[in-house]
Amino acid sequence: MEKYINDNGKECWKGVKLASPFSADLFYQVPMNNDPDCGYDDNHQVAFHSELGSITVLDRRTGFGWRDIESGYRDKDGKFWLASGNIDVRESGCATIGEATEWIKRKANNCKGE
Repeated sequence: MEKYINDNGKECWKGVKLASPFSADLFYQVPMNNDPDCGYDDNHQVAFHSELGSITVLDRRTGFGWRDIESGYRDKDGKFWLASGNIDVRESGCATIGEATEWIKRKANNCKGE
């Protein structure tokens, strides 16, 4: 696997296969437009982009005032799965990219491949 910066300035990986190793080190910190006036100055997102799709983890304060961690997966065809309720794929114990994407799909409780 090789890291590169795409035309939109995002960190991406090429040469990724379902059997490629998965780890938190693959993610980069996504710049956030937090609004401290609304109390949302401590939201954090990380992302992993590859030719297999994107995996994201968002740690945010909800509109109801509590924190939540959501893991999302968007495949190369644009289908999206979202697992919320303090679900962090980086802490899943998954060994491969394929395991991580399937883990998110199993945990998805909001978007399920739509």
